[in-house]
Amino acid sequence: MSATPAVQHMGPLRATASPEVVAAFRLATGWRDADGPPPASFPVIVMNLPEIGGAVRAAAEEVGLPVHEAQHFEYVRPIRLGESYDLMLEFRREQEPARLIVTADVFDLEGARVGRIVSTLRLIDPAAIPGQDRPGGARS
Repeated sequence: MSATPAVQHMGPLRATASPEVVAAFRLATGWRDADGPPPASFPVIVMNLPEIGGAVRAAAEEVGLPVHEAQHFEYVRPIRLGESYDLMLEFRREQEPARLIVTADVFDLEGARVGRIVSTLRLIDPAAIPGQDRPGGARS
């Protein structure tokens, strides 16, 4: 194991629920219409930021492959179109089984808690999957 801390904190990271970004997110995530309020999952757009992706890759580096296991959303109030939110993130490693749990607390710009998102990624060693002995999953 490396010296990677078991718990890492990051933030605040800003997510703005602009009409254009929300419409694109709704379509990309399978909503039938581009119009309407932001989906509860909207704040996960910060997962696309390089610093977040880098933290996920660093946590998975020893094992190799982060696989989505679970996600939970809990809101005090809905996300509102046109508003900005600050997210405070915590990355926590578990060893048995190997997991990365990412918790994002969502706050409005006045500091009031809006909600919490918890994403669980199982960390899997690709070499442990039968038939996956070469990069890209190609079989010998």
